[in-house]
Amino acid sequence: MADLLPDTILLDIFSYLPLLQRWRVASVCHRWYRVCLDPYLYRHVYLEDLEFKKLVLALQRIITIGPKIQTLTIRNCYSEFIQNTVVPIHFSNQHQPLLFSHIRALQPTRRRQEYLKHGFELHNQFSDAMNRLLELNQDSIRAITILGCDLDFEMTELFCAIPCFGKSLTAFVYANNADLGLHSSGLLQAIVATCPNIRHFRGLHTGIDDAVLMTMARHWPFLESLTLSGVRSRATQSGQLTSTDQDVITLPLTSNSPAGSISSRALWELVSKCKWLHTLELHDLACISNRDLAGYEVQAFGNKVSVDRERRRFRPYHTAPRSIYEVRSTQPSVLPGTPVRHLRITKYTTVPLSKPGFESLCRLFPNLQLLEYYTNFYAFDNRFEGVTQEMFETERKEVDKFLATKKQLTYHGYWYQPITAEQRLLSGMTIVSEHL
Repeated sequence: MADLLPDTILLDIFSYLPLLQRWRVASVCHRWYRVCLDPYLYRHVYLEDLEFKKLVLALQRIITIGPKIQTLTIRNCYSEFIQNTVVPIHFSNQHQPLLFSHIRALQPTRRRQEYLKHGFELHNQFSDAMNRLLELNQDSIRAITILGCDLDFEMTELFCAIPCFGKSLTAFVYANNADLGLHSSGLLQAIVATCPNIRHFRGLHTGIDDAVLMTMARHWPFLESLTLSGVRSRATQSGQLTSTDQDVITLPLTSNSPAGSISSRALWELVSKCKWLHTLELHDLACISNRDLAGYEVQAFGNKVSVDRERRRFRPYHTAPRSIYEVRSTQPSVLPGTPVRHLRITKYTTVPLSKPGFESLCRLFPNLQLLEYYTNFYAFDNRFEGVTQEMFETERKEVDKFLATKKQLTYHGYWYQPITAEQRLLSGMTIVSEHL
């Protein structure tokens, strides 16, 4: 019966099959083999739950088919070798007991040595396949999504291939891959400069700093969604924090934050320049506090006053324009913060928000439709002295009561999140400092 179906119907049927099952079906007959290898079926490539070796083989086979890929999704892929390999830790003192560590817990240089020692070449093969795949599809590929993989992408050339062949990309999503994302500020700036069509840039990247945000504000004016994180590096996560006070020119406020973190000036510059930014995820940013939000609000009000002043018809002591080519702009000016519709904020290691901060937040983002806020009691306890559970619960209720008055806003407050490893570390440092 299936032999009576035209090729177009078979294409639609085979498009619902996962990649490996589709190739298994291709062995039924010559006709199915020809249909299953039609490049039309590989415009949207979705690779899920594959072991590293099978993932590399799948990419290599897709290259031989030669499709014009529009989207590439790699999800929940893993490596049994990486998950199961432990290596010895050597000490200079021979009398120290022999200890073992998981290979992912080592520094990058040591990891490369261990991969080379064990003859593990899949990272190089993956790099070659991705470089070739992106090179062949640099004019057609629009989105790359990599989620939930445990493949140690830091050992690959994935992030180097994007600025080389990602000129047509409009979306890049990289999250939950058991690492800290892109930690090179220079590489991030290269991606921003060479991928001017990006509209969605999601994922936690520790390399995002002021220079990267300023570059985004210049090269990505049509940015629609963005994720920013205050977690800087593994050194920061281990407690090596260096506070910096940055002088802010446009905003009368400063932020104490880990070295190299995002300042309030850079964040405000991004929000001001990206007029299409409707979705923001802000994870533990030190420049999102009650004081900073009040400063943003003052700056936004100042911009509104200046815009209203420019729209006045009569301006005393103002010389009329002499040029006949000068035309008054009739386009409505978009105030900073107005386009934002969805906002997610997490507060674990930085100063949490209270009711005044949420009041400023609602005034700064007047068209906000969805607000998600994640925190816990330990965020308050590590930052303020004498905070009790009763005070914490009272503050939560006050915030809920205030946001309930915003009819157009859907608010999800998650105030009882479990304690994080960073919070345990900060709590331990506080206890030690109190006993010194």
